[in-house]
Amino acid sequence: MKKILVGMTLLLIALTGLSQAQTSDRAGSAGGLFLKLGMSPRAAAMGNTYVGISDDVTGVFMNPVSIANIEGYQFFVSELEYLVDMKAIAGAFSFPMPPAIGGRGAIHYTGFLSGDMKMTTAQDIDGILTDENFNWNELAVGAAYARYFTDKFAIGVGLKYVRTDVADYLSQTFAFDVGTIYRTGFRNLRLGMSATNFGPDMKFQGKYANTYISGIWEVSVPEKYGYYPLPISLQVGIADDLYKTANLRVTGAIDFSHPNDLAERIHAGTEIAYNEMFFLRGGFFVDMDKSEIGDPITPNDDALNRFNEFRFGAGVKVRNLAVDYAWQDIESLGSVHRFAVSLIL
Repeated sequence: MKKILVGMTLLLIALTGLSQAQTSDRAGSAGGLFLKLGMSPRAAAMGNTYVGISDDVTGVFMNPVSIANIEGYQFFVSELEYLVDMKAIAGAFSFPMPPAIGGRGAIHYTGFLSGDMKMTTAQDIDGILTDENFNWNELAVGAAYARYFTDKFAIGVGLKYVRTDVADYLSQTFAFDVGTIYRTGFRNLRLGMSATNFGPDMKFQGKYANTYISGIWEVSVPEKYGYYPLPISLQVGIADDLYKTANLRVTGAIDFSHPNDLAERIHAGTEIAYNEMFFLRGGFFVDMDKSEIGDPITPNDDALNRFNEFRFGAGVKVRNLAVDYAWQDIESLGSVHRFAVSLIL
């Protein structure tokens, strides 16, 4: 058991070393960003502080070990109403593995749908002459396996196929997830770690026409698309029941995340449960490093250079059926809503 724990710890440390600490100025340097949307309203409402909790099938998108903590069969479907009529949908199904294998398995799906968008060119920026629409659609289909190796320590692994379709262009790859959870035995204190979206870089198939202008000459040269990385995320978290009686539970969680395309972040969230039937949730995250690009309106205001965001949500559970909701405000871009339904059999 100690060898397994040491091996997993060394693996996560090694994965962390693959990318240096980033700042917010790295935004937009990775693709497949739909993988970061957060399809669990419960986790999203708590500021994505879920790695240390990881106790239901909704967490399979952030930490594959989360399925190790459930029994029976569990279904989950969710929808995210995103910006400018974009939306994402997700589903997961967890099941016990045969006794000879042990542990639990899960299959899951995430899809991002842009809807119709106007096609434009450098010469037709309004798309009037082109008069054509296109779609930006993405999907991830995967499977996960998790099991407890002792009564306190569990490991989960996952593999998924990731694909992006933009008009007639296609980009695809495979990605791996790995996570752990350790129940300390003190109160309900849990420690979790996860590394998600590790895989080969993506690249759109085909070529595009790159125009070079020199003096009076204009030359169009066909070139291949370049490679771009997946949104790799390394996250560690801690969670505990801060207060608990026969009817009331207050759970708090703190996570630290290290993405390859944004600044490192601190996440904090809480869940208040009454009779394990009614739930209120809230959380936030904040960048640890401020942007090196000064604010054009208030150059000396450091607070404006450090991104932060608050989220809230609620849920209700009646017997084996649970409904969850999360609200997220993206300032001038409006609000984002997440809905989900879970069923345990």
